[in-house]
Amino acid sequence: MRQRTWRSWCWVLGIGTGLWALVACAGGGGDSAVQRTDSAGLEIDVSGGSDRPLEWQFQRLFALGGADEGPEGFFRVSPGLIGADASGRLYVLDPTNARVVVFDADGRFLRSMGSSGGGPGEFRMPASLSVSPDGAVAVFDFAKGHLVRFDAAGQIADEQPFPIFPAPNAQRHFEQFHDTTVVSASTALRDEGTLRQMLRQIVGADTLVLLELPLPQPAMALYEQCGGGLQLPPIFAPEIAWAARDGTVAVSSTAEFSIALWDAGTVSRIIRRAITPTPATRDEAIRHLGEGFRINFGRGPCLIDPGEMVDKRGYADVIPTIGTVLLGPTGELWVRRFTVDPQAVPPIDVFDARGGYVGTLVRDAFAPVILLPGDRVGVVEKDDADVERLAVYAIRQ
Repeated sequence: MRQRTWRSWCWVLGIGTGLWALVACAGGGGDSAVQRTDSAGLEIDVSGGSDRPLEWQFQRLFALGGADEGPEGFFRVSPGLIGADASGRLYVLDPTNARVVVFDADGRFLRSMGSSGGGPGEFRMPASLSVSPDGAVAVFDFAKGHLVRFDAAGQIADEQPFPIFPAPNAQRHFEQFHDTTVVSASTALRDEGTLRQMLRQIVGADTLVLLELPLPQPAMALYEQCGGGLQLPPIFAPEIAWAARDGTVAVSSTAEFSIALWDAGTVSRIIRRAITPTPATRDEAIRHLGEGFRINFGRGPCLIDPGEMVDKRGYADVIPTIGTVLLGPTGELWVRRFTVDPQAVPPIDVFDARGGYVGTLVRDAFAPVILLPGDRVGVVEKDDADVERLAVYAIRQ
């Protein structure tokens, strides 16, 4: 690649291992230029609100899952069920079959870990997993209240008590690397009438609260036609969106476009974009619920009318700008924006390892769940029967 000077180009960016992007800035960079402010060791990177489209190409390499039986006999794909190690091996938690299946970087089956039961290395109700860079695996078992752990060779390691249960609607429950565990959970404080979603970092016997998000404790709303009640927060209420990768934790918790990066228990950088949150309305809240809210208890299955649910739950003042975040193996950050329409494909803002805004991806039916070594991305794909598969794409320019 020929060298470029700063006058000709704003950045020469490394997006993952081996993929480089030249990002042109008209003149002095305009609205998309990054302003970096270093205050008492904290770097704040602020990018403009105008999107710079990324014309990246994606080559589909293979897909896993959806088979009737065998290693690919799983049907659900989500960030909490998928992991990868530094070599690009893929780990899929298959709760239905009480196992973790492992594939190499080219999608070939390697091994399976765990089985149904209550003994060592067995699962009663596996809920989420974490994979360390060397391939060690930890699985949170909801029924056991333990982390069931396997070493890098796939052998049973131990079981660690872990009574911190998931937060409602959390993207992930926990990540474990080296001697550190990052975990998201909710605590109801009855005396104060609040619900606190907390993101904690645990190192040995020490616990550090990275972020605490107090929310009004929702009241019970009864839906007589369905024969039951629900206790849910207001629609569009902020939630903690986070991702962790080998010691770095990226966290967002407000309606603003703002992400804090934590390293070694300290905020090292804040990444922002000048995107103003949109005021929320009743019509937008109803649109967000689509055809309604389906429950399977009481007289269920039952579909709650979206207007009735909005009136009983209420809605926040503004619509959040951030939906989910992903951290890549070399520190790159993908931020999937929040969308009101549950059927819409939201844009994804890409940042380099130093917090610089690279550009925005807009693709149809594109739902990334993991960034992989070697300029690859894992994406959720659904067929006509809503069976989910993990598809792996190579990023090309």
